[in-house]
Amino acid sequence: MSTESPHELTAQADTVFRFGDVEVNRIERVVHRAGAEVHLTPLEYRLLTVLVANVGRVITHKQLLRDVWGPTHADQSHYLRIYMGHLRQKLEVDPAQPQHLLIETGVGCRLLAKT
Repeated sequence: MSTESPHELTAQADTVFRFGDVEVNRIERVVHRAGAEVHLTPLEYRLLTVLVANVGRVITHKQLLRDVWGPTHADQSHYLRIYMGHLRQKLEVDPAQPQHLLIETGVGCRLLAKT
């Protein structure tokens, strides 16, 4: 039986996001995979949190570039390929066959939260 109040459980659900064996704690700004802390650069973390905030939806390249790098980088989509590759290496079980961090060719990126 849990000793946490319903309010504490709701607060935890709002601050901790899980997909696969990855856990993102948005209050503590830490990411764990299979229980081990994963170091993300500030840009990698920012990209991940934008994907988490829009889980399941395709976010266009331009929107991601604006949200993560700022308005002056809206046409530099090579940044997304590089940083999505970094996130896949760090967070996917098989980075070559990603299950969660997906690139929708010619459109944008998406986070799928299936387990």
